[in-house]
Amino acid sequence: MSIRKRESKKAAKGYTYQVYFDYTDKYGQKKTYIKGGFLKKTDALNHETLKKSELLTSGEVYKINPITVDEVFKLYIRSAPIKKSTAQMYENKYKNYIGPLFGKYKIALIDNYLVQIKFDTITTLSYGSKDICLRLLNNIFKFAYINGFLKDPYKAKINLGKKDAKPREPVSEDIFNDYLNRIRNSKNMIFKKQYEMALWIGYYTGARIGEVFALDVHDLDFESNQIYINKTLEYDYDSNTLYISSTKTDESTNTVPMPYQLKTKLLKYLENHHFDILICTDTGQYIKPGNLSGNMAYYSKVTGNHIYFHQLRHAMATRLFENDVNPKIAQRILRHKKIETTLGIYTHLKEEIALETINDIFNEDVHKPVKNLSKIKNKELLN
Repeated sequence: MSIRKRESKKAAKGYTYQVYFDYTDKYGQKKTYIKGGFLKKTDALNHETLKKSELLTSGEVYKINPITVDEVFKLYIRSAPIKKSTAQMYENKYKNYIGPLFGKYKIALIDNYLVQIKFDTITTLSYGSKDICLRLLNNIFKFAYINGFLKDPYKAKINLGKKDAKPREPVSEDIFNDYLNRIRNSKNMIFKKQYEMALWIGYYTGARIGEVFALDVHDLDFESNQIYINKTLEYDYDSNTLYISSTKTDESTNTVPMPYQLKTKLLKYLENHHFDILICTDTGQYIKPGNLSGNMAYYSKVTGNHIYFHQLRHAMATRLFENDVNPKIAQRILRHKKIETTLGIYTHLKEEIALETINDIFNEDVHKPVKNLSKIKNKELLN
């Protein structure tokens, strides 16, 4: 008999039930399964049925792994194939948010309900930051499953709330030019010429900020009018140093066209430039990209005119769409890994144009609520 009655001073009836049976696992090893503490015999019988069913289907009796989220994260962050900058960002998010919320829990006991109520307590983060935290948590779950800490694959799917109102549209020409003038007329900014050149490169190529700040003079081919994007500049928060890393994806390493307007600006910039690094200090050292990003954020806060470097990439994608550039060519220029990314941008822009067209036709907001809509729906249902 695999159900035993065991004396228990803590139990109200003075006893509990225990499931106890021997079995041979899928590797031919003889083992014993024991699980006690059941107040009712029916509960013990149900548990026995479940475990023997697992034994029949998988050749093993699954036991909840006691490993915690903290322990899995330490293993994950040491072995995950991610860039150093990404690892540092994950460590920061884990230290401040994921760890305090989930670290001590056994990873096998976490479910959607727990994840949702824990994330609901995070009120200081933006939607984007919460999304990063959720992605990190799901990466930990995936790692746990691959390494045998979870019986089944699990991915948390929860509501993160409303997305931020942060504009995703490309920066307008007026705001871009106003920001450039602020840089030129600034009395306190040290790297005015370097920042302006970096902005023009981003404007004309759609390159990412780290890619622009990593460029050296040898990456510029004025004969074929191409710029070779082959690295990115990263910042190590632990050592407070800058370092060169590979681009975001293999597809990101490629040449981009150098328009005539940008070529003219680059040649003029290089007239008084004496270092290999293109965007550098007066002593030829790399400049931290975050310094420019911080200044753009400050400008946005003070003026209310939102601008951030990645908007220049959005602007390039928009110009390609507006000029009917084939998506495959646009993918090549933007160096997207997947054509779906490029097509997604094109689709989004088409939807915006459709919305603007409808608004122009009716000269009103199409999102304006229809009066008595509930009554109309009820009437339709009755018919």
